[in-house]
Amino acid sequence: MSWRITIPGQVPTINHAYEPQTRYRKTASGGNVPYTGIGKNAAAAAYQQAAALVVGVARPSGWEWQGGFIRLVYRFYLARDADCDNLLKILNDAIARKIDVNDRWFLPMVMSKRIVKEPDARVEVTVIQDGDDEWLALEALAQRPDELP
Repeated sequence: MSWRITIPGQVPTINHAYEPQTRYRKTASGGNVPYTGIGKNAAAAAYQQAAALVVGVARPSGWEWQGGFIRLVYRFYLARDADCDNLLKILNDAIARKIDVNDRWFLPMVMSKRIVKEPDARVEVTVIQDGDDEWLALEALAQRPDELP
């Protein structure tokens, strides 16, 4: 069973989503040693949390991961242009958290990217499990690249 999600708003890019943070860890002798870690900034964390809520509402009742890969087909409608690779990490993490599947099982695919006015910014995602009819149609199309539009 495939299903669709629409997540409103402009996705923060990974370039702006993570920032260095100085943290401290305890040594064996009880001292504190500084190290630099990477943490999400507040805007990216808030967007990811909101995206996870949308995924939770959109997920059909009774949907369960059947094992195998999950293809995530993305359509971006952005208020500001961005590198799609940088957008996928935040979205994949939000979806993975909400459907309780490690994102290493995801095969993300960007179908389109358009620039729109701010109120229309959104991401549309179709979730397709391995073996679904839509999956098989995409696989068949990939075998015939000369027939791609």
